[in-house]
Amino acid sequence: MKIIADTNIWYGLGQDEELYKKTKDLPIVPSFVNIHELSKSENLIDKEELCRNAIRMLFRFQKNVIYQPPFIYLAQLHQEYAFDPAEEIGQWLNFTSKFAKGHSIDPSKREVFKKEVEAIRGDLKDVANIFNEEAEKIRAKILSKKDHKNIDTYQITAGFLNFCVEKSTKETCDLEDFDLDNIELLMKTLDYFFKSLETSQMKVQANDWYDFAILTYVQPGDKYWTREKRWLRLIKEAGCEDYLYEE
Repeated sequence: MKIIADTNIWYGLGQDEELYKKTKDLPIVPSFVNIHELSKSENLIDKEELCRNAIRMLFRFQKNVIYQPPFIYLAQLHQEYAFDPAEEIGQWLNFTSKFAKGHSIDPSKREVFKKEVEAIRGDLKDVANIFNEEAEKIRAKILSKKDHKNIDTYQITAGFLNFCVEKSTKETCDLEDFDLDNIELLMKTLDYFFKSLETSQMKVQANDWYDFAILTYVQPGDKYWTREKRWLRLIKEAGCEDYLYEE
């Protein structure tokens, strides 16, 4: 069993010594998603010590780390695909290591860094807007929300994940014949998420991409640890409450 931790958990562990003592021997897993969020966060400048303590927690659980991006990890569940952390994300790892040891972003480079963070956030918002626009078009055509919720869209959701895998691996991997039960939490929650978009006023938010992608790392028998109320609700309503780690 492994416990996949959302990035808000690493912030929590960094602030709460008692929580760390309580959980320090558990198989809590830092992941690429956590590394990316923490190394590309405005908190590195605006809330430096908060971010530093969270990054230090990643290193305390380093033996459990998953370096692969979520859809490369998913591809590797199905077939061989080479991924060298030192080559692919070595700069991030080096940066987080230095930051954990007390280094800070050079004041002369802070504005450039902020612009990079804003660009990433802008890209996520742009994609979110595209999904929200499509959801509105579908919502306008729905005659019965109840009937729409009962439509089997599992293969459509699987097709979306297959697209993500193909793009992440430069068209060298796909999910053909992959057993979707191996990613039950991701599949059921994402499928429910899409239907909720289409049958309610819920909107895709920029951070949702991190929040759903991290579910890729959770397999049957694993636990997912988050404090995000939105995703706790979605996971429970999707029928996957058993995957949640309870503090």
